[in-house]
Amino acid sequence: MLFRASAGLIASGLFLCAALARADSAVPGGVMVYTHHPPESARDVRYDYQWEVLRTALDRTTAAWGPYRLATSEPMTERRQSYELRNGSGRLTVMYLGTTPEFEKELLPVRIPVDRNLGGYGIFLVRAGEQARFDAVRSLDDLKKMRFGLGLGWIDVEVFRWNGLAVVTGSSYEGLFEMLVNGRFDAFPRGAVEILDEYDRRKAELRDLRIEERLVLYYPLPMYFWFARNPEGRRLADRADAGMRLMLADGSYDAIFDRYQRPKIERLRLKDRRTLRIENPLAGPETPWQDVRLWFDPRTYR
Repeated sequence: MLFRASAGLIASGLFLCAALARADSAVPGGVMVYTHHPPESARDVRYDYQWEVLRTALDRTTAAWGPYRLATSEPMTERRQSYELRNGSGRLTVMYLGTTPEFEKELLPVRIPVDRNLGGYGIFLVRAGEQARFDAVRSLDDLKKMRFGLGLGWIDVEVFRWNGLAVVTGSSYEGLFEMLVNGRFDAFPRGAVEILDEYDRRKAELRDLRIEERLVLYYPLPMYFWFARNPEGRRLADRADAGMRLMLADGSYDAIFDRYQRPKIERLRLKDRRTLRIENPLAGPETPWQDVRLWFDPRTYR
């Protein structure tokens, strides 16, 4: 009974916070509220870097744009996140995801790839004792003999299947690690930005978990901040864009990238791995490929 009462109070408090955030966000010229998705578990640190980039961009623009607040939404699937933005509900006001033709038509992106496409360099989590199997991989055809685990509804699912790679989907982020060690699929592809944190937080519990040592699966994966295609979404997007461009100009964008990502790049030895490339049919002509400042190249570490 006490637990149910406490849970009810917590839920009521979360609802009130969300309602206040939506109210603030709806007032033209008021506090600008950036409500994003929360971590999916206590061990989920995948987006710490991204939200620091956004926070820094908003700090850079406080003098010109006024106060802001970062808030977290209730847990949502990626599909639900895009639904809330499309409908301008205010339950979520900023989303971090890769581009798709639908998003380009229905939402507003800040067209600066937040992780400089480092997430497009995929490293595999595999089971202990199977490194030799991956040592033998020489081509995409070799990978087509394997099964890859991905989250249900993740953008990567469409990319992998479009390239002829077999995918097994799971509905739980945490559950995918267990599915791997239990043999439900052969490899769990993870972005270079996230795999080390994920492995280090689970290796004691999942003793058969390993990081594959020789391969990188590359595909262009521009990951943007997305906003609702309405006046308030435009206001939020314009401020984030202005702040991120100030960061590119003053070097703080590169400094945050280096602090979070440089150790990962070096520990994973990205430039020394065999690179296999696949296409991303979802990355459209709007992608700013020509701006070299925005894209990481492991061959030069720049």
